[in-house]
This record gives sequence, structure tokens and C-alpha cells, in this order.
Amino acid sequence: MIRRLAVAAGLVALALTLAGCEPTTPIPTPSPSALTGTWHHGSDVLTLDSDGTFSLSGVPLGVVEQKAVALGGGPSGPNESVTGTWSVGSGGTDAGGAPGVQLDFVSPRKIGFDYGLTLIVSDDYPFKLYVFLGRPDSNIRYSFTRTS
Repeated sequence: MIRRLAVAAGLVALALTLAGCEPTTPIPTPSPSALTGTWHHGSDVLTLDSDGTFSLSGVPLGVVEQKAVALGGGPSGPNESVTGTWSVGSGGTDAGGAPGVQLDFVSPRKIGFDYGLTLIVSDDYPFKLYVFLGRPDSNIRYSFTRTS
């Protein structure tokens, strides 16, 4: 009997430990209207229009390719400009389930090896849109902040 109680107590402790490892609330996905507007990173400009189109200008190629940078460094490559369509969806597995904004390139159709870019939506307000530069565990982000 004592052994059964010890095993049951151990299982309860394990269940409580595992429950603490899971997020308690999902990250809310914003509506497209909550993301529509003009976003900046320095002189880079991202415009998300309510008709589902976007324009992005002045962004370094290293951002589109999400290349790793040294701590305190910046992305490399020539500045790129692109237009296309956007939608709200998943930020991908690197984002841990966070919502994302999928940019699908139309003109030019391809930058480097990429036909699009997914920006992760931050879980704080006001929202920020960002990509990781390099591995997500480096936590080096290239963020856009809405200005209008």
C-alpha cells in the first residue's frame, strides 16, 4: 500500500512538472487590420496595405536571407526593394508557435534564393515584426516598428 502511494505521488509530481513546461496561454494571432500600416527599421520601410499587398524598401540582402551577424553587427549585402502580397499565418517552427506575417515576393519574384520572407509578430504591444538573423537561439533580431 505504501509503495502504491509513493508511485502515485511520483506520478502526480511528474505530471505537475511536465505541465509547467507547456505554455499556459497561446500567443494570440492579430487580425490583418491590426498589422496594416507603415513599419520602419531605421530607413528601411515596410508598408502593409489593407488590400493584402506590401512594399519593402531599403532592406539589406542579409535580412532577406536571415544571415547570421556578429553580436553588435549589422546585416550585410546590398539594399533590396520588393513588392508582393502578404497574409497572417504562422511564424514557423523557429518562432515557437508565434504568429507571423508571410511576405510573398512578386516584383522581383526572387531575391537571392528566396521567394518570400516570414516576419514574426512579437507577443507584446505595440507589436513589432522581426526576423532572426542567424540561429533563433542567438536571439539577434531585425525588428520593424509601426509608425502609422
